[in-house]
Amino acid sequence: MNTSLPSHVDTLVIGAGPGGSAFTGVFAAGTDSTVLLVEAGPDYGAHADGHWPADMLDARTIPLSHDYDLHTTRTSGTGTLDLPRAAIVGGCSAHNGCTASVSARFDYDEWAAQGNPGWSADEVEPLLESVRDAFRVRRYTMEELTPPQRAFVEAGLAAGLPFADDLDDIEAAEGIGPMPVNVVDGVRWNSAFAFLDEVRVRPNLTIRGGARVHRLTFEGTRATGAEIEVDGEVTLVHAGRVVVAAGAYHSPAILLRSGVGPANELDALGIDLVADVPGVGKHLLDHECVQLDFEGRPGLLDELAARGWSPDEQTIGRARSSLCDDGPYDIHVFMVAGANSGHPGLPPISLYGGAMRARSEGTVTLAPDLDVVNPVIDHRYGTDPDGHDRTVLGEALALLERMVEQPVLAEVLGPRVGDSDPLDDIVNYCHPAGTCKMGPASDPLAVVDSTGRVRGVDGLYVADASIMPSITRGNINLPTAMIGANIARLLLREDTIR
Repeated sequence: MNTSLPSHVDTLVIGAGPGGSAFTGVFAAGTDSTVLLVEAGPDYGAHADGHWPADMLDARTIPLSHDYDLHTTRTSGTGTLDLPRAAIVGGCSAHNGCTASVSARFDYDEWAAQGNPGWSADEVEPLLESVRDAFRVRRYTMEELTPPQRAFVEAGLAAGLPFADDLDDIEAAEGIGPMPVNVVDGVRWNSAFAFLDEVRVRPNLTIRGGARVHRLTFEGTRATGAEIEVDGEVTLVHAGRVVVAAGAYHSPAILLRSGVGPANELDALGIDLVADVPGVGKHLLDHECVQLDFEGRPGLLDELAARGWSPDEQTIGRARSSLCDDGPYDIHVFMVAGANSGHPGLPPISLYGGAMRARSEGTVTLAPDLDVVNPVIDHRYGTDPDGHDRTVLGEALALLERMVEQPVLAEVLGPRVGDSDPLDDIVNYCHPAGTCKMGPASDPLAVVDSTGRVRGVDGLYVADASIMPSITRGNINLPTAMIGANIARLLLREDTIR
């Protein structure tokens, strides 16, 4: 692995989360051309090197030591809602809850039907299987569950859900049970381990952490590289191709800062226009959630601590709402029980119900200081004009309430904390997507085409969850890695044809 910052590379990749790591792993292994992967957060090297911080490895909890500290406006109108995002090679896969889902066949076929060839379920399923294997996904057994998590499953079964533990199967349907996880011997197996460790030794690849991109550079409408800050110095790196994979918040922010976005918005910010692409930063999607908090029965935290291996998250339930599309489910229910890590200030137990095909759309824009690290994020949860999301969330809440009434779960939960209506303060599942939407030229909000190429410019691509035209109905870690791998495959094919 090289650690210096080269002055010129054939392909520059910006962002080393699931999309950027998977893109780089596939692309660097398939070419002899030079590749530079830069990440704003640190690079701790290969897993085998033993330099990773303990909290980032521990799959029991969600660490915040490398968090960007981003926020959005709460739907209650009081204060702000945290939007956890990790600044580190490995991205959010290095600090997530480890739920591994490939989503449903319907979702990818929908992408293809919306005018995105190459993204149907039959075409991407082999890649989904490949990234699932790279993440070393396995399924928890009922015997591994903590007492609260076991009670959650039993309550779901009593409430009418069938048993299921197959979120890592594209045919997964309604059910509740232990969740598939990217956990190896207690270690959160993140995208850096899954995709980068095997290619770090390649002479054509340079990986550089602590490298913050200020803006992309252009000659006319062709991307030619980026201005990158390392250790306080800004260096111009020239590139034959630029692939942005900085996530659904930072990818559009980088494009906007560089002059690619809505012309009127860029003009108001004093940014010189490179390409008028109205959809940049629009169509922000997420899995919205309702939340119930509980104190936990007396002595619960001591009991869990004594177990040693006691993850906060281990189970998932899926159900169909009355508004569900032709896919297999559109509701998630899950429990966080224990230290409630990643959620400072919350009591030991929180139950969540998620709208997994939420339609409300938010925005990502730049503040007047043009800071790409801290963009202005407005999710607008629960604001879709037809009221779809609030209806689905109401049905998710009703399912949770039926589960809470089951004695096996009620005994674990203890007293409820708070008495406000959860629909008055919708929270997030931390799965942002859609802000650089993929679509045909006829779609006015499409930012990239089906190869990930940004419209209106040459040599510029996006390869992360921001290109999702509609959000997948499961946790998006594996689908995002699949997106990176698929765009790498498409570009390798394009390079071969040339």
